Amino acid sequence: MAPIIAAVAVLVIGLIAYLVIKVAGGSPPTASPTVTVTAPASTPALTTGPSTPSSPATSTTSASPTSTVSPTSPVPGAVTLPVYYVDEVSGLFGPRLYREFRQLAPLAAGKVATAVQAMLTLPPNDPDYSTLWPAATLVNSVTVAGGVATVDLNNYPSTLGSGYESAAVSQLVYTVTAVDPSITGVKIRLNGAVPTSGHLDLTGAQKRGNPLNQLANVWILGPTQGLSTGSPVIVKIYGTGFEGNVPLKVFQGATEVTSTHVTTMMGGFAEAQVSITLSPGTYELRAYNDNGMDASLQVWDTKTFTVN
Repeated sequence: MAPIIAAVAVLVIGLIAYLVIKVAGGSPPTASPTVTVTAPASTPALTTGPSTPSSPATSTTSASPTSTVSPTSPVPGAVTLPVYYVDEVSGLFGPRLYREFRQLAPLAAGKVATAVQAMLTLPPNDPDYSTLWPAATLVNSVTVAGGVATVDLNNYPSTLGSGYESAAVSQLVYTVTAVDPSITGVKIRLNGAVPTSGHLDLTGAQKRGNPLNQLANVWILGPTQGLSTGSPVIVKIYGTGFEGNVPLKVFQGATEVTSTHVTTMMGGFAEAQVSITLSPGTYELRAYNDNGMDASLQVWDTKTFTVN
């Protein structure tokens, strides 16, 4: 009887050991996604302190160590976020804001920090656009409380003229509030302090102003820059204009091959679309504003695309 009991004991002990090893050897935790920021060669990788735990009243985020933002290729866990850039519009309009939706691998710090870091260092898809912020500017942290986001950065565009500094601030404000519509204001901080500005009072929360004075009057939503598509081409426009009129012209090289228009909104912004049939080739679509006073047109946006 004793040998049988001993054999049973050995089997039980072996089973327990197997279960312990099986549990200890479970699947490893999934690594946090990384984002690779495509920036000038002098731009260092985003490296800041670990995330700060959230409190019930205030959510605090900071960039994870050696975080990266991927420019164009989708990556596992990618999110599509709005990012605002700036283009210099000729004439009396000065810098205006344009939006691109970008696929980004989220930073551990959250969507707002991810979009802001992309705004700072990720080149836009459209080469006409740019950012007004200094190269290598990094997000230290993003804290949200009571509908106000405090965005702490390691640099600030203090050397710009009044109009361009205002546009840079608007670029940040529009990006943050587009990512999270519950945020209505943005406090900008430079390594924890209020940035020095010769033009703006940055003590309190900065908010969106009149979009007619800050946004481009016309954006081309589609086709996107560099798109390869079939015909007919669906042209989507977001804009405003005199009686809502947005003239459109398609060029192949210096030759205008066709033209049409869409109707958006006067005194506000609206979307409109039209189909254009084109032969295979590479084209540039130009979107204009009709000022309602004469035959002159203002080019607001262009997109280069290919018809298969």
